[in-house]
Amino acid sequence: MRLVPEMSAVERPLDVEALKALVLERDRIIAQRDDEIAQHKQSIAGLEHKLHVWAKMLWGPRTEKRPTEIVLPPGQVWLPFADLLDDAQRLADGHGLSGSIEVRLPSETQPKPKARAKRRTEFPDHLPRVRTTIEVPEQDRMCCGAPMEPMGFELSKELERIETAVVHEIARTKYCCRTCQMQVLTAPGPVRVLPKALLGANWLASLAVERFGNHMPYYRLEKKYESEGLLLSRTVLCRSMIELGKRFEPVYQALGEEVTKSDVAFADESSAKVQASNAGGPGRSWVWLYANKDGDCFYDYCESRGRDSPTRVLADFKGALHDDGYCVYEVALDPAKVVHVACWAHVRRKYDEASDAEPTLAKEALEWIARLYAIDSAGKQRGLAAGELGALRREHAPPILAGFKQWLEVRKTQVLPEGPMGRAIGYTLGRWEALCRFVEDGRFELDNNRAERALRALAVGRKNWVQFGNENGGHTAAVFLSLIATCKERGIDPKLYLHDAALLLAEGADPKTLTPRQWKARFSAEVGKRRGYVLAQLLGKLDA
Repeated sequence: MRLVPEMSAVERPLDVEALKALVLERDRIIAQRDDEIAQHKQSIAGLEHKLHVWAKMLWGPRTEKRPTEIVLPPGQVWLPFADLLDDAQRLADGHGLSGSIEVRLPSETQPKPKARAKRRTEFPDHLPRVRTTIEVPEQDRMCCGAPMEPMGFELSKELERIETAVVHEIARTKYCCRTCQMQVLTAPGPVRVLPKALLGANWLASLAVERFGNHMPYYRLEKKYESEGLLLSRTVLCRSMIELGKRFEPVYQALGEEVTKSDVAFADESSAKVQASNAGGPGRSWVWLYANKDGDCFYDYCESRGRDSPTRVLADFKGALHDDGYCVYEVALDPAKVVHVACWAHVRRKYDEASDAEPTLAKEALEWIARLYAIDSAGKQRGLAAGELGALRREHAPPILAGFKQWLEVRKTQVLPEGPMGRAIGYTLGRWEALCRFVEDGRFELDNNRAERALRALAVGRKNWVQFGNENGGHTAAVFLSLIATCKERGIDPKLYLHDAALLLAEGADPKTLTPRQWKARFSAEVGKRRGYVLAQLLGKLDA
């Protein structure tokens, strides 16, 4: 009886070499399976790492937020009807006119606003009326040797947004000559931001700030106004903003020139959905942000993440550009004119994300980076100028950078290249030259956080209005995001700026003098003085 079955002729190895081949094949299969298992484990670890990073982004603390303090110009007190008083004073100063403003509140006996109607046929009766009466100077009312007599008014109406909705009636006094009965004289009217439009300058400025500063979508604004008895459709609101954006287009382009004329600039980009793209149907668009150290922000809407936007906007830029290392910036710009300064905040973020997988190594890397930030922190506490800060960096930063690079080269051989720590080290070494460039000039910054903070407005808005309707809507958003963000950075009230700049544009002012920087230098003090005067008059009348 045989305990072990005899091998067949096919299964039995013929010689030692065949047996070795079988063993080698078995070892190859086992090694291949081990490699596949290792790859699967690494893939699972990578997915777990991404899940942790995304969970931290969604529910973790946000420590990089910085509050923005807005300093209002002198005399900026938002009392009711102050804007209309300001408009009347502007008209009187410009034409040497006189007149009066009266407020008529609705009586309790007036009918309540009706339910939603199909279309607006008349201005709502439940709103208070503010009438601006414009008079012609007495010396100009002469005809045929006798003073002309009033014969009525030429009345126009517009909705104005102050602290409450009112119907602004602009009554232009008309005069006739009783002798010849041929001459009729009508007082000049104020400028209109959008001629024959339903909405006045204050309402348009308020709507722009609500939509692009407070990120309120049009359908919410429609319901908000409907609760006040106003039947303003989202179509009217959207078209009004597009038309106002066209008026501010020259100012927007001038703002872009101010940004690109700087020697030090910052750039970043973020995506947004578009309902109807140029390619047809829904798609993805991109909003590019370019900023300078003075606080000027220029948003550019583009349906591509390629080189189109940087090539167009930064065509004349010469200097240092802070970016996140996205390859398009280097490909699109001339290296003879533009040097790139990489972002240490992005590097720090990589090691912070890798802290779960390699807590010890991540802590060491973050300590190296913290030493670089400590240099700038000490310089800011001492109030050093850019040149002095550069000298402080050149004295203390090179030894830290040399030590950190040596640490990176050693740790690179001790971690998996595709692991979180390996990718963080590869990211750092791949941008090392641009990361060290901040030592060359005290005007350069350690990170690109200035651009990221400006793009945060787009991220907040995306959660509210979800998507752009089309290219016109995206470009309009870029115009007002640029102006409002720049106003906030420069301590200007965006509503005050948009209201005054819109009227100045309608009066024929040079758009290059109406960027937030130029407006603050040229017109802010005048507006504050004029508002202080009319408010003092109003308060005096109220006290009397």
